[in-house]
Amino acid sequence: MTDLSRLRDVLRGSKRPGTTPTLASPTPSVDLSAFAAVLGGALEDGPSGPCPVVRWWCGGEAGDAPYGDQLRAASSAISAEGLRLLCGHGHEGAPPWSDPDPTAGLVFFDLETTGLSGGSGTVAFVVGFGCFVGARFHVWQFVLPSFASERRLLAAVTAAVARAHTLVTFNGKSFDVPFMEMRWLYQRLETPLPALRHVDLLHSARRLWGPETGGLGGLEQRVLGFRRDDDVPGFEIPARYFDYLRSGDPRPLRGVLTHNQLDLVSLGVLTGMACDLVDRGAQATASARQSVGLGRLYERGGRATEAPACYERAVGLTSGARRTSEFDAVAVRAEALYRLALACRRQRRHGDAARYWQTLIGLGRRPGGMFEREALRALAVHHEHRLKDPDGALTFARRAYAVEHTAGRRRDVQRRLTRLERRLADEAGLAASSPGGPLAPRYSLD
Repeated sequence: MTDLSRLRDVLRGSKRPGTTPTLASPTPSVDLSAFAAVLGGALEDGPSGPCPVVRWWCGGEAGDAPYGDQLRAASSAISAEGLRLLCGHGHEGAPPWSDPDPTAGLVFFDLETTGLSGGSGTVAFVVGFGCFVGARFHVWQFVLPSFASERRLLAAVTAAVARAHTLVTFNGKSFDVPFMEMRWLYQRLETPLPALRHVDLLHSARRLWGPETGGLGGLEQRVLGFRRDDDVPGFEIPARYFDYLRSGDPRPLRGVLTHNQLDLVSLGVLTGMACDLVDRGAQATASARQSVGLGRLYERGGRATEAPACYERAVGLTSGARRTSEFDAVAVRAEALYRLALACRRQRRHGDAARYWQTLIGLGRRPGGMFEREALRALAVHHEHRLKDPDGALTFARRAYAVEHTAGRRRDVQRRLTRLERRLADEAGLAASSPGGPLAPRYSLD
């Protein structure tokens, strides 16, 4: 039979005589001042009472480890237009930046939780924020001393968010923001996050630096050039909090706080680097993949007219790529040609689009790829309707039909094949029955 009185004690955060903390129960009778002091923080007043907060500063001097001059450069590179573009569409109703310094009101946000599965039993025990203050980076972290203190922590987080206009996260749209909204809802509090712009840097980072970079650790090594020493692995973080709940000793949480601090600073530096690429344009990109990624960001952010220059640069950077050269370069070249052709088609530059489609097919890649299928379909349309060349259109339509693998598109191509074959048969019959013999060709590839 369930011990309801014990359950009530767990929810209230109190301790009955003779009981010990378990995985499900909060640490009872926490000395908040001592808890904060062990972690290197202090108690700070919040809307619902004092809350343990740990504050940390990074940078300020040239060459400061672990980010060195990258932090100073990032603080000056962040721009309102860069942030707007990284946000993408869907933030048109957000208030404009009123401060000439775009870092004022820009907040970086990261959580450490008791698990990744979500649900009412999972809580955020570290809610970290970061911001630029001049060339330095300031981190402040709200730490949960017991499950019973969650409502107090959430009220303090709400007050901190109220001073921001833009939130920057890494995978926050999929995890951090919906997770926190669930916790506010669970505690019957109003969530402040929908009023903010939200830059989820995960998607922009994968476009600019490649999908294989993985998480922030991979970006730190590949882009920022440093590796963390003695870092707490992500899978170990929940266990450290549960160890604290069992023992009452918060010292195992110090490594978690350091992990969270580095996540936030790395997020700030990478945001500055992304803004710098956005503002400098195609010529600032260092690789063909980065050029394609920047072009996609321009398209997503409403600056589609600037995207073709990025794709042209990507084509130029892969000009030596052949079908027998490194696979990645050919794949990036194919995507750049594909996006250039689409841009030309939107601008009704059909001749230029056809030239890019033809170059794409000439790369000799696997014919069933998405880019190649679209190129064959587009060339069939171009030859039929613009060049008035049914023979050429039929050739491309047959090739398109051979590589299509979805029923709907196969039906579309089949209708085109039937129409073209009937048209050519009718013309052949008309030529044969003409009193003057076969008619001269009516169509030309010129």
